[in-house]
Amino acid sequence: MVNQGFFGNISNTIHLMKSCVNVLKKDKELVFFPIMAAIFVIVLLGIIYSTGGITFSDNPEEQGSIIPLAILIFGANFIIVFFNSALISAALERLRGGDPNISSGLSHAFKHVHHIFLWSIIVTIMALIFAAIRSMGRNRGMMGQIMTELFASFLQAGWAMMTFFVVPIIVSENLGPISAIKRSSGLFKQTWGNQVAANFGFGIFQILALLASGAIGWIFGLASPTFGMIVGVLCASISVSIIYTLEGIYKAALYEFAMGEKPLEFEQQDLRTAYRASASMA
Repeated sequence: MVNQGFFGNISNTIHLMKSCVNVLKKDKELVFFPIMAAIFVIVLLGIIYSTGGITFSDNPEEQGSIIPLAILIFGANFIIVFFNSALISAALERLRGGDPNISSGLSHAFKHVHHIFLWSIIVTIMALIFAAIRSMGRNRGMMGQIMTELFASFLQAGWAMMTFFVVPIIVSENLGPISAIKRSSGLFKQTWGNQVAANFGFGIFQILALLASGAIGWIFGLASPTFGMIVGVLCASISVSIIYTLEGIYKAALYEFAMGEKPLEFEQQDLRTAYRASASMA
């Protein structure tokens, strides 16, 4: 039963991904949100690096203060969360019958920037905690390091699923991050099976896309290594951005259905099957 339910969720996730593609075809500009996030993160990294705030040396004596690194981590998290909020806001607008664009998504995200800011602080704190747990296993031998890594990965996966709907809740219900975490945790029981299947499905597609990008880059690299590297990186960036966008649309659709709404562009039978499968596995 568990295996059938799991593979049922994977099959249903593929159907839902097709619906996400249909949404993206109507609003191709949504793919620019993850692209803008990547650009701003790179700019932030360049600014902090150029000021000497961080170095990439393995020598502890050459490493600078931890404060610039913490600022970089928080800044990157804020940028990613902000543009993800804009993406999900635009996706929700489309699923509710609207006609979103980059401006409307950004405008809606700005309305909730205070909650996004606080949520980014929590995300940063949790990222540092997971990193600290992993670092504890470095001096415990190979077995200890493996066990510590598994423990940290388990905690991180659990946290990711429990907070799966935090961003949709913030931009849709204007709740603070703590209240949003509680709401997301409540919806977790209905959706955990579909979340696992979605993460698995999107992860597989991302790996395949990166492999394909590497292959394309290698082919062009036969003529010119530099040109091949540029083509490969460009293809990888575009494919990752598309998959990230589809994942945001998918999350928005699941949130809508969990709230009892009927998101447009999605087959209601697919969404109902997803929730029944999740419930049967609980």
